Amino acid sequence: MKFRLALLCSNLLLVISAYAGDMSEFSAYYQASTNGISGNAERHLIKLDDDRYRLNISLEAKMAGVSIGDLEQVSEFSVDAGQIKPQHYSYQLSGVKRESHAISFNWDANIALSTENEQSWTIALNDDALDQLSYQQALALAISEQPLKSSSELSFELVDGGVLETQRFRVLGHEVLATPMGKFDSVKLERIRDDNSGRSTTIWLASDWDYLLAKIEQISSSGLRIELALENALVAGEQVTPLP
Repeated sequence: MKFRLALLCSNLLLVISAYAGDMSEFSAYYQASTNGISGNAERHLIKLDDDRYRLNISLEAKMAGVSIGDLEQVSEFSVDAGQIKPQHYSYQLSGVKRESHAISFNWDANIALSTENEQSWTIALNDDALDQLSYQQALALAISEQPLKSSSELSFELVDGGVLETQRFRVLGHEVLATPMGKFDSVKLERIRDDNSGRSTTIWLASDWDYLLAKIEQISSSGLRIELALENALVAGEQVTPLP
């Protein structure tokens, strides 16, 4: 039970939305599922002022209709000359398993203070370093700004615990995707992993709705399948509607 809940709460975080020019605020709601555990997830992007935003995710996992765990993940970041600059990141997992992470970015000194449970690190930053949520905006921004051909690759550097980690993605092409909300034109991507990892992550972004996440599917090295699928959303105050 603990293993499955940890996978559900930790791996359903790779959810993505995008902006073209100024970011569109959104609220999106998802059905989550994995091997006997169901869940509900929400994702919101809020504009705080002219160049500052807050992106947050909340996830509730259930077994037989009873809540067994909750997750909250938040990133606050600014946008400077089209570049996302994270300011603060936090992650809280409660229930049968408890975890907490936080990162504070000091761009004047080009360092980040990262804490995870009882551990802490000071990390030297590159100019384009991101956190576990803000990099998702940067990924979709790259897709929204220029058409990418199949097999195009994108990479991002982000703070992960006490290290800077590079994550890479590949565009697989375009697809009409079925979700609980209906069908959407989408861009399909995969995370690039080592050949022997035994894991996979596939992502679909709704191309008609600012590249809002439509679906994510992750398979663990043990074969456990985890899925997050769109069931309702608002983008820039407009009700998202599927293809007719």
